[in-house]
Amino acid sequence: MLSEEREFEERELPRDNDALLQASRRLDWRFLLPDPELGRVACVGVDDLDLVESLRLFSSEATVLEAGRPWGELAPHDVVVLRNPAEAELAAGVLLLRPGGWMYVEVDGVGDRRLPEGRRTARGYAAALRRLGLVEVQGHLHWPDFRSCGVIVPLGDALAVRLALARRRQNGSARLVARLAPLLAACNLLALVAPSASVLARRPAREEGRA
Repeated sequence: MLSEEREFEERELPRDNDALLQASRRLDWRFLLPDPELGRVACVGVDDLDLVESLRLFSSEATVLEAGRPWGELAPHDVVVLRNPAEAELAAGVLLLRPGGWMYVEVDGVGDRRLPEGRRTARGYAAALRRLGLVEVQGHLHWPDFRSCGVIVPLGDALAVRLALARRRQNGSARLVARLAPLLAACNLLALVAPSASVLARRPAREEGRA
């Protein structure tokens, strides 16, 4: 079921340049894609109003869908966006993608202990997407968080993580996390504990499936 009549529709879109710039920065991850033009986008179970608003501004079409509800017949999408989804939502989201389309999953906060281990970590989502047949799976750290993100770096690249975070001013607990992050990346553990991370993956094109 479409949920565009919910409070997302009630928010007025930003009109001044500063607001538009901030909305654009919420989607800096689109530059990780081969084509940053998002095209037709589906948001599944996304409760981040700023993210939804930004997608509506910078895509040709953004459809907001409630997780766990019947959606009916939908046209294939170029990009599907999810936040902290259940594994069933991942599988449903894959079906919304056109062949060659991209899935973007935000992982906000360390794994929920009430769920099976690894479910809500970047590593857990990456493994789940591979099981669903997606390719080019990649994880990224968004620092310090999604809303005020100043840097996006690969989770497994210890040097890139160290150099990127060294340029940022830190305080309090953020300083400790920044110091540990390069070591965790070197040990391939940052994907388990990153507080704000994303996973990108591509649905294979039809000709790849026949190869």
